[in-house]
Amino acid sequence: GRPTRISVRRLEALPLERAGGVLGEGEGPLVACAMRISGAVDGILVLACDAPSGLALADMLLGRAAGTSTEWGELETSAAVETANIIGCAYLNAMTPSEDPQGTAAGGGAVLPTPPWFVRDFAAAVMEGVMLSQASDAATSFLTHTDFVIEDSPVTCSLLFVPGAGIRTDA
Repeated sequence: GRPTRISVRRLEALPLERAGGVLGEGEGPLVACAMRISGAVDGILVLACDAPSGLALADMLLGRAAGTSTEWGELETSAAVETANIIGCAYLNAMTPSEDPQGTAAGGGAVLPTPPWFVRDFAAAVMEGVMLSQASDAATSFLTHTDFVIEDSPVTCSLLFVPGAGIRTDA
């Protein structure tokens, strides 16, 4: 019931080994929710932000005063995971042609996400986990710097897509 705006600040393709540095380095842990994508498009989507921004977003989504959440409990984690689910599905819908009511990418089959999972760790560890779970030889990731504004309270997140080796280029 609150005015919400999501805007893409920047989109970039970068070598996978640089992606962890783009999400942040050293200062403190970040929070991330990841979802595996399979079907016509294969890969992992990661929605990441610094921990204070994530807690601020959780407060907004839970209808709490800013600063109420100080640690990641069950409700805060659930709010982050649900946000990743909504953003991830919106990202997938944008990849699917509008004239394709069956939810197939370029007519090449369904694009299906798994439920997102939550992780809180340093950027390098998050990226290491993503790369290991992909177990692919993808050399490029696609990073979308996304701003969320809810009632004029900005929360900055990054959306990272790591393509899998199974991406179809013939469709």
